[in-house]
Amino acid sequence: MSKLSPKSVFITGANRGLGLAFVKHFLDLEELPTHVFAACRQPDQATELTRLAGENGRVRVVKLDVREDEEIAAAVVEVEKVVGDDGLNLLLNNAGVNHQERGLESLTREKMNYHFDCNVTAPLLVSKAFLPLLRRAGNKTDFSCSRAAIINLSSEVSLINFVKRINDFHYAYDCTKCALNMVTDILGREVSPDGVLVAGLHPGWVKTDMGGSNAKLDIEESVPKCMNTIAAMNKDSSGLLYSYAGTIMRWNAEHVITQ
Repeated sequence: MSKLSPKSVFITGANRGLGLAFVKHFLDLEELPTHVFAACRQPDQATELTRLAGENGRVRVVKLDVREDEEIAAAVVEVEKVVGDDGLNLLLNNAGVNHQERGLESLTREKMNYHFDCNVTAPLLVSKAFLPLLRRAGNKTDFSCSRAAIINLSSEVSLINFVKRINDFHYAYDCTKCALNMVTDILGREVSPDGVLVAGLHPGWVKTDMGGSNAKLDIEESVPKCMNTIAAMNKDSSGLLYSYAGTIMRWNAEHVITQ
């Protein structure tokens, strides 16, 4: 299996759950990143993350609300000052929301728009903002998550046939994750000529604040497998959606393969 060894990583929503776990696992790699940029909305409330940054100089906490364009721009400036001509190797768009509301009764325009802003527009605009740094790190003959890549955290509920099978009615979350897959597909095709890989990743149904206590996986079951899957991605991975176990998930096809 390919070894994951990015020199710089930027992770959104890194204050808890999967995001915080990804920060910790990047610090456990055999070849450690020089810089792990851990972004969150309220660093002053991210107790465990700030403690981790205090103990490890490779971790830099970045204030970032992914719905605020000014904060996105400021984060890019902060990262560029650190990485310079080397650019950014890996952007992990992990931040997202799920209000768990089911059915039409509680649905409002405001709730739909909020989910689309957080789960679709935000990761796309964060990717756009960091793209110059990713291009700087890219190499057209070396497509990998160690070189230059964007990974968008998606979900199995983005799979049309999966939602049909479980008879799910979470309009806001399901629709936005499906739309994020389309973003991944289009973006992957646009930036591939620049040597930047773009792929989606379903981490499984994980026991986090968002996933809930009934979820099937613990964080420590999910994230190590996610890391292995990210490590194995190559040029042919661009635009695709993967499960945490490495299976390609055909989100828009009749025959869905899930793990």
